[in-house]
Amino acid sequence: MRLGDLWPYLTGYVRIRVTGPSVERFLNLVAAGGRRVWRTRRGRRSLEANVDLPTFRSLRRAARRTRTRVRILERRGLPFVAGRLRRRPLMVLGAALFLSALYVLSAVIWVVDVEGVENLDPALIREVAASYGLRPGVLKTTVDIPEVERGLIQAISGLSWAAVELHGATALIRVVEKDPVVMPDFPTPPADIVAAKDGVITNLIVLAGQAVVKEGDTVRAGDLLIVGLEPAGTPPPPARPGSEQPPAPTRDVVAKGIVKARVWYQAYAEARLHTLTHEPTGRVHRQVALKIGDLVIPLYGWWKRPVGLHERTVVTTPLPWWREGASPVEVVSTTYTEVVAVRQDLTPAEAELVARDAAMQALSEQLPEGVEPVSFGFKVVVKNDIVIGVLVTAETLEDIGRLEQRQRQ
Repeated sequence: MRLGDLWPYLTGYVRIRVTGPSVERFLNLVAAGGRRVWRTRRGRRSLEANVDLPTFRSLRRAARRTRTRVRILERRGLPFVAGRLRRRPLMVLGAALFLSALYVLSAVIWVVDVEGVENLDPALIREVAASYGLRPGVLKTTVDIPEVERGLIQAISGLSWAAVELHGATALIRVVEKDPVVMPDFPTPPADIVAAKDGVITNLIVLAGQAVVKEGDTVRAGDLLIVGLEPAGTPPPPARPGSEQPPAPTRDVVAKGIVKARVWYQAYAEARLHTLTHEPTGRVHRQVALKIGDLVIPLYGWWKRPVGLHERTVVTTPLPWWREGASPVEVVSTTYTEVVAVRQDLTPAEAELVARDAAMQALSEQLPEGVEPVSFGFKVVVKNDIVIGVLVTAETLEDIGRLEQRQRQ
C-alpha cells in the first residue's frame, strides 16, 4: 500500500463504474466540485475510478445531469472491514482467542535442544539445565540465562564453554567440549620400518637398525625395509672346521632411516562426445503444503501444475511443537524450475582435453599433501563415437617408510 492510499483506506472508499453517453462530462463535473478521483480506467462508454465516501454521496447530482449510471464495484477500507467484523462476532472472538493463545505459547519454552556435543550425553546437559530452571514448559522470563550457562560449566567437567540462545519456543544450548589429553605414542624396541606403499627404492639411508633391501629394489606396501636389530657386544670367535658358525649377538632397537622411492599414481576419466544438459528458462513454480503426520494439506500454488521438463527441489521445515524430538507438523515447500534440454557436441580433440582435465583433477585428490609429481604421462585408452577415455600417470619421489611396532618373540 502506498503512503497516499493510507488515509483513504482509514476513512473508507469505493471503486465505482460509471456508464452512459456523457462519461467525460460526468468526470469534469466531479473534478469541478473539488472532489478527488483516482485510479481511473476508461473504457468505450464506461469509466472505473476510486472515490472516497463524501465524494460518493455527492455523485447523484452529477449523474442526473449527465444521464449516467453509477454502480459500486468494491467497498474498501477500514470502515467496511469493521462493518463486516461486527456482523461476525464469533470470528472476531476466535481471532482474538487465537492471537492470545499464540502470544501465550510464544512466551513459553517448549523444546530444549543441545548442539556441539561429541562425547558427552545430551540428556545429561538437559538434566543439569533443568536443575537451573531451563526446561520445557517454563516461561522465558523466568529463566536466568547467565546462571544456566555458569551452572553448566561448573557442574559438567567436560565442558569448556556453554551458551543458551532462545529462538521462538526453542531453547538452544551450544556447548564446546574440552579437548581430551592424548599422551604421545612413543615406540619402544623392537620397531621396524616397513613400506607404506608400492615403489622402487632410489635412496636408502639407515640411521638405526639393519637394511633388508637395497637401492633399485621394487617393494610393495607392507614389505620390511629396515629391521630394528643392531649388533650387541663382541662377535663370536670363528667356528672350528666342520662346525656351524654361531649367530652374532643382536639387540632390539627402534629402526630409523630414510627410504626414498619412486611412486606412481594413476587416474582415469572420460568425456562424452555428445551430451544432453538441462538449462533453466527462468520460470519457477512454487507450492507450499502443511504436513501433519501422513496428511498433506495444500496451502499455496496447488493450482499451478508444471508442464514440460522441470527440476524439483523440496525443503521441509519442522514447526515447534509441544514435545521434543522430531515435530509431527512440517511445512513442505516444493520448487519446480522449468528447464530445456540443450545438446552439446564436442570434437574428439575437445573431448580429450575435457577428459584430461577430469583425470588430472582425480589424480590431484590421490596425491599426498606437499608431494609434487616429477613427471606426467597421458594415454588415450578409449576412443569411439561415444566417449574418449584418458589415463593419466604421475611419478613422485617420496619417503615411503612407516614405523611399525614388532611383537617380541
